[in-house]
Amino acid sequence: MKENTKRWLETIQSYQWGTLGAHDPTIVKEDGIYYMFATDTFFEEKPTQGVPIRKSNDLVHWEFAGTALAGIPTEANAWSNARGLWAPEVIRYKDKYYMYYSASTFGSTVSCIGLATAEHLLGPWSDQGIVIKTNPDLAKHNAIDANIVVDKDRRYWMCYGSFFGGIYMTELNMETGRLKNEQDYGTLLAKRPKSVDTAIEGAFIYYHEELDYYYLFTSYDSLNDSYNVRVARSREITGPYLDINGNSMLETETRPDSIGVKLVGSYQFKEDISWIGPGHNSIFTEGKKDYMVHHVRIEERSPYHFAFIREIFWLNNGWPVVSSEHYEKMDAHSLSDKDLLGKWEIIAFDDTTTIKESEFFNINESNLAEFEPLGEQQYLHKKSGTIFIVFTCKNWKEDKEGIGFSGLTPNGNTIFGKRV
Repeated sequence: MKENTKRWLETIQSYQWGTLGAHDPTIVKEDGIYYMFATDTFFEEKPTQGVPIRKSNDLVHWEFAGTALAGIPTEANAWSNARGLWAPEVIRYKDKYYMYYSASTFGSTVSCIGLATAEHLLGPWSDQGIVIKTNPDLAKHNAIDANIVVDKDRRYWMCYGSFFGGIYMTELNMETGRLKNEQDYGTLLAKRPKSVDTAIEGAFIYYHEELDYYYLFTSYDSLNDSYNVRVARSREITGPYLDINGNSMLETETRPDSIGVKLVGSYQFKEDISWIGPGHNSIFTEGKKDYMVHHVRIEERSPYHFAFIREIFWLNNGWPVVSSEHYEKMDAHSLSDKDLLGKWEIIAFDDTTTIKESEFFNINESNLAEFEPLGEQQYLHKKSGTIFIVFTCKNWKEDKEGIGFSGLTPNGNTIFGKRV
């Protein structure tokens, strides 16, 4: 183990998050307790089979609670020869929980999405068999990474797919939990060209009722090192999904690393943990606040990956941004223009996948006039056209309350950071 990796691993363990080994995470709340479901990886250096579950009282500190299933269901195993289950999606419908799981092997489209049901999140879970399956004879795309979406008309849809053909959307019959039309693979929503290995997966669609947009979050590139989260939006659940520059997520002629608003990629604040390949996000909503949960590594191609939870903020231009820091509940208080004064450590993302190292920027009385208040703790930097929001957050490195910011440049490059 590299010296830095050892040091950062010890640092994260001191935070007591309890999410080491969590991959492709999603969060559901039941009776005041948060439950995190994730891909089979390992726990205490032993592999899991059957979807690991963690639970928490505060969205910060998690404890292992076992697996949803005793192993890989027979039908899914016979079809895919999977060694573990991937990317669970858990929703409640009427008086029952539905868990959609993926079974596959790396580099293969011999895959399926299965369904298990339960009355309580800790089970017992009962397998209901395969919902959709693919192989080279059936389809050119890949049946993994299910996300269940409820549209504004209360119709239920499954968004799914990955490398080998892109992201698809098909309608469900929730009385059965299965496809509305068993022969319908659905509509293509997003894809990437062969020049980047068609690298797109981990889709999640969020409907913002006030803005009346569907937001398609996807992960680009390799989960081992270059993963990054992108977002585009559409008025209709089936698309077209466009980014802030009007590029379609179906576009393959435009430079592929420039499509989609990049919300977070690999980065490192000075003398802090290097967060590598954040991706495969889901979104959890509680009250009026939205949170993104995704996995992230602390070195390339590392077995040391964690679930990372960030608060989402909605800018007045209609686009989301995320906090640079892991969530912890802070006392609510408003911030004023004077809170902008000071030294800021910032991360500026671009289209490349290299680790973005922090830079410093000072705001003082002489340049404070460059920042025009927009209300609700949002500002316009008049010189660059960047819109950003400031907020209280946990400064984990200093173990204290801090102030962070997140914003977008006019062409959709994310900038975030914290006051130091």
